Amino acid sequence: MKRLLSLALLAILPLTVHAKTKNEMSKLAGSYKGETRARDETRAQSQDGTYAIRHHTMSLDLGKDGTATLTQSNTGADAITSFAHWTVQGDIVKLTFDPVDKQPTPAPMTFRYNHKTLTPVVYNHDLWRTLPPPPMKREKNTETRNEY
Repeated sequence: MKRLLSLALLAILPLTVHAKTKNEMSKLAGSYKGETRARDETRAQSQDGTYAIRHHTMSLDLGKDGTATLTQSNTGADAITSFAHWTVQGDIVKLTFDPVDKQPTPAPMTFRYNHKTLTPVVYNHDLWRTLPPPPMKREKNTETRNEY
């Protein structure tokens, strides 16, 4: 009887872990945005390019289905949009980028989630040369843009 109970628990365990992961993903799904500007820079100056070298933006849409869209701009002018899939383990959100044609696939990117903010932990240092990417705060609109 003890063996049967042990086997039943082992069979159910993966289902509970999967359900917990899906629940965590549902809580984190949404749109996040972050930007950094020079101390004396106004929003208008960053939009017209006056301080473009010091203006960094990043936005991330996390879909409930595990898809993600990441847009990065380390100059404030040129934006790079990448598509990925995301997973969560504890307070770490990991993006695994989708391959595009014959281009090399970027290394995964990770973020630490804390109080509705995603802070980049592992990122492309070649892209973000002068400053690290900005932390991203969850936008008030909780509906994700990449769900159809």
